[in-house]
Amino acid sequence: MILFIVIVYMLLMLGIGWWSGKHYIKGMTDFLLAGRRLGVWMCAATLAATHFGGGMVMGGSEYGFNHGWSGAWYGVSCGIGILFLAFTTASKFRELSFYTVPDYLEQRYGGKTIRILGSLLSLVALIGILAAMVLSARGALGILGITGNTGAVLATLVFIVYTTFGGLWAASITDAAQLIIATLGVVFAAFLVLSQTGGMANLTAMLAAKGVEPGYFSFGGLGLSSIMWLLLPTVMYTLIGQDFYQRLFAAKDGKVARNASVLGGILLVIISFFPTIIGMGARALSDLESGSNAFPWVVNNLMNPVIGGIVLAAILSAIMSTADSLLTAATSHIVKDFWIETFKMDEIRDEKKLLKISRNFTFIIGILGLLIALIMPGIIDALIYSYTMYSAGVFIPVIGGVLWKSATRQGALASLIIGSLVALWGILTSANIFGVPAEIYAALVSLAVFVVVSLATQSRTKASQ
Repeated sequence: MILFIVIVYMLLMLGIGWWSGKHYIKGMTDFLLAGRRLGVWMCAATLAATHFGGGMVMGGSEYGFNHGWSGAWYGVSCGIGILFLAFTTASKFRELSFYTVPDYLEQRYGGKTIRILGSLLSLVALIGILAAMVLSARGALGILGITGNTGAVLATLVFIVYTTFGGLWAASITDAAQLIIATLGVVFAAFLVLSQTGGMANLTAMLAAKGVEPGYFSFGGLGLSSIMWLLLPTVMYTLIGQDFYQRLFAAKDGKVARNASVLGGILLVIISFFPTIIGMGARALSDLESGSNAFPWVVNNLMNPVIGGIVLAAILSAIMSTADSLLTAATSHIVKDFWIETFKMDEIRDEKKLLKISRNFTFIIGILGLLIALIMPGIIDALIYSYTMYSAGVFIPVIGGVLWKSATRQGALASLIIGSLVALWGILTSANIFGVPAEIYAALVSLAVFVVVSLATQSRTKASQ
């Protein structure tokens, strides 16, 4: 029964992709940006779904198992990041009608170098995270007893095919459906746990009887430094991530982009607590030693096959909603930043030709992510390091460029290069600077370089204008 439900769900996703492609996709802008026609609710749903992936469901329950209420901080950080988008760049960037974040970098500072570097770091990281989502799908299907790579290949081909058919239109529609399914799934699982323990008070008593620390029941139990080092990198990436901005660029206008960010951020903050409750409940009710098994234990031991199938579909929904976001974002870099802007292969006016090219690259990138996950899983971590380097190098030029009108191209380029290199050094050496994550101290170095070089080159820049 569980397998049947999951198969029906996957077929439904494929149907949505085919239908979107047939009725809504006429050119590249339709494919990459849903024709810039997303309303508030659809835009908010696809923004939230981009963060609400397998990590937030499975990882959130694991954090809840291990850390109690403070395990919700990862999801809360995601919501806060989207709220920051709402009040900083969401409206401004949408009104400028960009396709990618590097579009802004080139327009703000001039020159192709900063576009190429920013795009390359982002693209490599997106492919790495996409490969990690393939492995997440394999883990989720393992709950069904589908071990090995067969299930992962099928699940991956589903999101590759529906995204190739329907682009961001398909991704947005399926994201909205997946967000609803995933939210209902984790909410139901959380309430099921509470019914089994006799309510929150009894859950607390059962956990206390198992000897958990008092901080387990505090939202600040992780400690201020751990919370900050979880919050800051998440917010930083959200403020510059192509997968988020692509959704904002697809909004009808700047007002819709801002309001959707507010709505999506609030929704994520609320949802974040339900996986945490699931993890806490699994710890109270089971003899598990590892929090990584918390969500699977609840599905296998507390649910009948029909409900278990729906909840498993919810996990796959969360994974696929992140994966299709990564796929469309990576395609945007290849088509807009490299094919059109860097190599000048086509002009953006020929949208029908570019649609075919966009679909081809979407399929290629998806298959590449699948092959990396199945054949070379060891390099996934190395690829995802680009995520850290991208955050460290690009954050200051983007946000600094918005806040400081006197910032120069030289300052931005030096900031991006040095910030990325410092982050790479931190990764390779595992440097521990007071427990601060690499992207944080690298971004501080990036900021110093940004300011110093911009000040030193301001007079030269003005003289050349």
